[in-house]
Amino acid sequence: MKTEGAHPPHLRFNFVMGLIHGILFQVGMAFSEPMSVLPVFLEHFTSSRTMIGVFSALISGGGVFPQLFVANKVERKRRKKPVLLWAIWARMACWGILAGITYFWIGSKDPLVLLIVFIVLLFTFSFCGGVASIPFFDIWSKAIPPTLRGRFFGHRQFWGGFMAIGAGYVVKRILGNTNLTFPENYALLFSLSFIFIGLSYVGLSSVREPEGQPNPEKRNFRSFLKGSVRILWKDKNFGWFMLVRLTASFGSLAMPFYVLYATTELGISIKQVGIFVAARMVGAITSNLLWAQLSDRIGNRIVIVLCIVSGTLVPLLAILAPSAGGMLMVIVFVLVGFSISGGTIGFKNYLLEIAPESSRPVYLSLDGTLFGATMFLPILGGVIADAFSYRTVFVLVLAMLTMAFLLSLRLKAVRNREKGKAF
Repeated sequence: MKTEGAHPPHLRFNFVMGLIHGILFQVGMAFSEPMSVLPVFLEHFTSSRTMIGVFSALISGGGVFPQLFVANKVERKRRKKPVLLWAIWARMACWGILAGITYFWIGSKDPLVLLIVFIVLLFTFSFCGGVASIPFFDIWSKAIPPTLRGRFFGHRQFWGGFMAIGAGYVVKRILGNTNLTFPENYALLFSLSFIFIGLSYVGLSSVREPEGQPNPEKRNFRSFLKGSVRILWKDKNFGWFMLVRLTASFGSLAMPFYVLYATTELGISIKQVGIFVAARMVGAITSNLLWAQLSDRIGNRIVIVLCIVSGTLVPLLAILAPSAGGMLMVIVFVLVGFSISGGTIGFKNYLLEIAPESSRPVYLSLDGTLFGATMFLPILGGVIADAFSYRTVFVLVLAMLTMAFLLSLRLKAVRNREKGKAF
């Protein structure tokens, strides 16, 4: 990881702490994978595909609400880490409570009561993630130079994905173990998530945040909001970026349903769910180093374009799976990991590159709020699946991602000329 020129203070230490956080967090989430483990768990309480879509949306979309408020509060601060700390530890607590409820309450409480409790916990987890996201990315934009960010996020995902394959194997063994019945098997998975997420936050809490350039203008929330909306019109490339981002996000419409499609319509055993988790991680691993090199050496526009192309293949192959063979779904999950990994590196790095430093919280909050709103798309996916079929959902996703690919060709090819120094 060698570059030339000046670099931020504590670069090596922060790089390592960031890797520890990214790796262990991915492992922790793999034990309770939102796109495979959680939907199967929730089927024990409801057969409604719409309700399962609600849960999928909550775990990722609840973070929409606080981001503009957080950006307004932190944009004048040189350091944002204190806000990050309380948010991440609250997130960790959610998984500990979820594990306890799963083990001690299931069977003794009404299923409706349990569903409400799960909604509250998943929403809180997601909401605190929205609070944390603004200081999180602002800190890394200051701590990691642009020409190292591709490798930084790429290696986080590469090694995290590699270890999460092992977590996928553990998921398979736990769910396939006849000595571990429901709900003890899921309580164990949630407990493992709690432990590894907590360890990852120890690493994140250790990061030494450099001072940043605050926005000197003091604004109430109303004027902040007006100024934020104007950015979308004044910064044309940012406007195109958000349009591409929102259109590509329609891939999430179908995400909770690929595993249910495989188990209910293609006849694949529930014991194979762990294989899907591992397949997704294989996709992330095999692509992350590619995305990282493309991001640092060529630019993030090409990463965005290619990750949308790979995402377009996901619903296409799912549609072909009944005639081509159910195990084609393994390739579907490989491509899910491939495209999500590329999107994580490409979209965020492109945004950090085009956002002015003093306005970075505003750009991040606009991105997080507008993109975060699309996290509720799985609810619509569930409604369409209940009313029509899974295949209808997949066809709609295929059409939207094709449009996203065409729009992505209009993004400017931003290229960093800044050189970083080896550490």
